[in-house]
Amino acid sequence: MNRRALAVVIAVLVLLVSGSALGERKVAEETLIFWEIRDGVCTIFGDRGHGSGFLVDGDIILTNSHVVTGSRYITVQFDEATRVRASLLVDDKARDVAVLLIAPSLLGDRPRLKLADRVAEELAFEGEKVIAVGSPLNQARILTSGIVSKVERGAIISDVNINPGNSGGPLVNMDSEVIGINTFADDSPRGPGVSGSIPITEAREAIQKARLAMPKAVPPDPELLPVTPDAAFPMESLPWSSKRSYEAEDYSVRSAGGFEVTITTPPRRHFLQVASDERLAGERRDREALAGVDEAEMYDPLGDRLKEWAEYVGEYAPIVVIQVTPEIGETGVSTFLNVLGAGLAGYAGTAYAGHHVYEFKGDLQDFELQARGTAIRELFRSMDMMPISVSVYGASMDDIAQQGVFAYLPDSFSLDKSVELSMTIQDLKKPDQIVEVVFPRRCLEQIWVDFEPYRDMAVARTRPLHVQ
Repeated sequence: MNRRALAVVIAVLVLLVSGSALGERKVAEETLIFWEIRDGVCTIFGDRGHGSGFLVDGDIILTNSHVVTGSRYITVQFDEATRVRASLLVDDKARDVAVLLIAPSLLGDRPRLKLADRVAEELAFEGEKVIAVGSPLNQARILTSGIVSKVERGAIISDVNINPGNSGGPLVNMDSEVIGINTFADDSPRGPGVSGSIPITEAREAIQKARLAMPKAVPPDPELLPVTPDAAFPMESLPWSSKRSYEAEDYSVRSAGGFEVTITTPPRRHFLQVASDERLAGERRDREALAGVDEAEMYDPLGDRLKEWAEYVGEYAPIVVIQVTPEIGETGVSTFLNVLGAGLAGYAGTAYAGHHVYEFKGDLQDFELQARGTAIRELFRSMDMMPISVSVYGASMDDIAQQGVFAYLPDSFSLDKSVELSMTIQDLKKPDQIVEVVFPRRCLEQIWVDFEPYRDMAVARTRPLHVQ
């Protein structure tokens, strides 16, 4: 019996004993299956967000095509410490199935999930219990359960709760068989909606192609990549650290080759969430003071938003986020024509009503943070399209460009003067040019100040306890 199976048996015995003592608690069938397969389920990070995937025989990972399509960088995370590069082995866009490959040395005894071997119409039946395992929203490898609502040739509809991030994860029956890949939701603001999973039969062709390609495939580097720290930014320090960053202007690098680069930390992020309230709070506090309200009871938009559970929805992860956004400006042709038109109108003594046409000045293709020319590994990245199509009196814009969000560990922003950070931006509009911007010293100093409470917390956790 391997260690994983032994751990499951021990956990079951503990719960059975405690359940007997209490006379109430029981281990559900869904729970046992979850414990059996969860170490074979992973979180997948691509350029356009994240999703889920799962390991099958042949040492390959199944997921949805839409989770990874268009990504230049794909990483896979199996647990709190294991995140590695992955390569795209097969991409079947029509069926929305993709197969990934990671270094085999990292797989060990992780479970390979069993795939149901039946025709699509016989994979499930209405009312059958099923579970989904995946990484929705800000969660990692969690269990949701429900029943099959309807079986179609190309989809299994269920009431299992899935959300963005569940895509690519397995839909599993009570025989521990994967019967589908969780793919879409049919939702509505008037109700909870239902979930859709493509039948596992849709993946058979992609799996066959992957197994044929495996002998010649070169696995990605097994190097372990950085992971998001499991400790949140100390909540009790956010009010004063947020107020300290209230008037700071050291978080942005404007006009970097047609892009605006903005840096965000937990204190700054917390402040921005309540910035509008903070601007209005002064007047409210004046009225409270005149009414004799105790200072401790006065309205505090920063403090009122702090809840200890916020760390579980990804609010205050101790990371530095860099956002790269294309700037908007008037096109050269529009500027020329309006200047010309205004000049001619002035010469003729008539009024001029011009029309100004705007565009994105850049279109992000890639971004990299470097220390002395060596790339710093990001925790994750997200690239999103920004379509704008608007026309109002005197102005119009009809353009689309890409922006990006990149997250890093705070240790990457050391105040060590021997380390010079720089940012390189690849612009799709200027493919032969690379914009390089030296990371401003003032930004480093502000980041260092913002993470002071987090560093203090880390030191306190590693300090040995002295028992007298």
